[in-house]
Amino acid sequence: MRGFHRTFQPIEYDQRQVGDSVVDWGSQEWGTHRFHVRQLLEHAIDSLSIRDKAVVLGAGNHGDVDLPELANQFTQVTVMDTEANAIEEVLEQSGGVASTKVKSLTHIDYTCLDQIQFYETWEDLLINHAPAHEIYSYLKNCSFEVRKYEALPHLKKSFSLVISSSVHTQLFYINALTQFSVYVSQYNSQEIGQIIEGLMYLRNSLITDYNRLLVSLLKPEGKLVMWSEMIRLNEQNQIVLDNLHALHTEKERMAFLFRSFGEMGMEVAVLGLKGLYDQMKPEGQLFKSWFNLAGDEKQYLTAGFSGAVRK
Repeated sequence: MRGFHRTFQPIEYDQRQVGDSVVDWGSQEWGTHRFHVRQLLEHAIDSLSIRDKAVVLGAGNHGDVDLPELANQFTQVTVMDTEANAIEEVLEQSGGVASTKVKSLTHIDYTCLDQIQFYETWEDLLINHAPAHEIYSYLKNCSFEVRKYEALPHLKKSFSLVISSSVHTQLFYINALTQFSVYVSQYNSQEIGQIIEGLMYLRNSLITDYNRLLVSLLKPEGKLVMWSEMIRLNEQNQIVLDNLHALHTEKERMAFLFRSFGEMGMEVAVLGLKGLYDQMKPEGQLFKSWFNLAGDEKQYLTAGFSGAVRK
């Protein structure tokens, strides 16, 4: 990635406490995942001259964003999810006026794949053991077909703050691979490779489209905040942690960090972050990264940033 000369805060550990009776949204525990998310949000909100509407894409189930506090800062907060979410439960915990200011929209199709009946056609192709070259052509063609439609056109330029909460790694690819795994025995290794190549082509195109959607939702002077798990840590790549803390300057840490993203990061996350980063203004941007202990004792290197988009 080119020219990382933004405000950088070094990688920190997630020391999240579990089983607490009260949700900690990051105001108390310095080391939690929510703390770092909170810092990105505060950075963006503090720079806004008008705080009318905010939107959170992908916040419903994992609760990274302090929705009650966000509702206190804005006149309206819209929460979007691709599936049913747990927003009502979160708002009940708040016990305040947040429930009157937060609007929840579920089953949102960020990709427009539903518009072209992709999953039904994809399933039919696999059930009927369609040739790999036919599937490959269909997948590539879908990347063009979906661009005939727009996701959320009625909400263009509607929000002062747009937040993407770990959405990039959840778009399309996992679901499509899961469907394919049921039928993979029908194909030889060369055919499997061709189908996977087609899936990756469509995946990459959809990530670009999703980034375009995020920018389209912003008002002219709005701010964008995003974060995503970048690298799943294991015994083999744990050296990332050790080597990073041995570096002394910001320039060295940033170069090492983004080289690690390229070498060991989840492709979809790297593509999404880089695509948005290249559209951001260098002035006043905050970049953060931290180690995040997710469910089932999975540990990730997570990264995110907050700032304004280039005009």
